[in-house]
Amino acid sequence: MAMSVVYTNFNGRIVKENRAGVERYYAPDTLGSTALLLDSTGTVTDTFTYWPYGELRSHTGPSTTPFTFIGTLGYYFHLAANWFYVRASVLSH
Repeated sequence: MAMSVVYTNFNGRIVKENRAGVERYYAPDTLGSTALLLDSTGTVTDTFTYWPYGELRSHTGPSTTPFTFIGTLGYYFHLAANWFYVRASVLSH
């Protein structure tokens, strides 16, 4: 059975995920890329860095979030070898 993931957004920006009961909060950099994930106590669980054109340079931590480079804006997520445009499906109307 697939793991259940619920993303919370505010004005179209992803701010939190609940992955099978484990909550993590997104801390973006100035571009809107996921820089950190924090647990409910504010402890950093994951860190992300990127190469200049969006490739993931490094990731530490257990998260498997697809919302990495400019991902908190709801624009793109990376799955395997493909990038997907998802802003329209993230925004609330």
